[in-house]
Amino acid sequence: MGNHLAPAQVEAYRRDGYLHPLDCLSRDEARRHRDAIEEWERASGEKATLILRNKGHLKLRVLYDLVHDARILDAVESVIGPDILCWSSSLFVKEPRDDAYVAWHQDSYYWGLEPDDVVSAWVAFAPSTLENGAMQVVPGTHRAPQFPHAKSSPGSANMLFTHEEIAVDVDPGQGRSLLLDEGQMSLHHVKIVHGSPPNRSAARRYGYAIRYAAPHVRQRGDQPWATLVRGRDDHGNFRRDPVPRGDFDPEVLAVFPNLKPVQHRA
Repeated sequence: MGNHLAPAQVEAYRRDGYLHPLDCLSRDEARRHRDAIEEWERASGEKATLILRNKGHLKLRVLYDLVHDARILDAVESVIGPDILCWSSSLFVKEPRDDAYVAWHQDSYYWGLEPDDVVSAWVAFAPSTLENGAMQVVPGTHRAPQFPHAKSSPGSANMLFTHEEIAVDVDPGQGRSLLLDEGQMSLHHVKIVHGSPPNRSAARRYGYAIRYAAPHVRQRGDQPWATLVRGRDDHGNFRRDPVPRGDFDPEVLAVFPNLKPVQHRA
């Protein structure tokens, strides 16, 4: 049986566009992932929240192993099928008592993936609470048409790379906070409206978002890269990611020079 979702859970995901909390890692496993990231930060002098925001699983081997974890993939299989690609992954760290936040947005606006058989598994390496800025979603918005987005106000602390946000009014009262304990995860649909407030606590908030897609999904523009993590790919819409043999593997960086840490660039 593994960690597959029950029929009622699948129905709730289809209706609401998200599901939480789901058991995934043990607390000790979650802490080991957090410790590994902080150890790398101390050794490199880099900020993980900046360096591990783009294909983090190709940078740190511990994260590559995580995106293959059967406990995550069983749940993902329940909503997008048995053939699964890891298209990307991002570490989100909110520093203590920081004004940084994630504005309301839809991932589908930025990614250009079609059709929408794409789901994010958001794994908590530390508790995700109201005080530290847990992710919020607006249920059912994944079933609406794509909303327009626009640039955030100048000087905004919006953490999104493009500094864009949804360009329609969102009632904060409609948001649902996805509270998670260490090691738990949530699933959210590529089109759901979501965001998160600042961290007002005294500790870091850690979340690792893994983006999974079915192989029949296509991306507008150039052929993208992905890692086949379960089943088979009979479509060829994605080029195959190289397999990292260790942290910041030179052979991986030769394929993706933009993945190099900033201070290590020539």
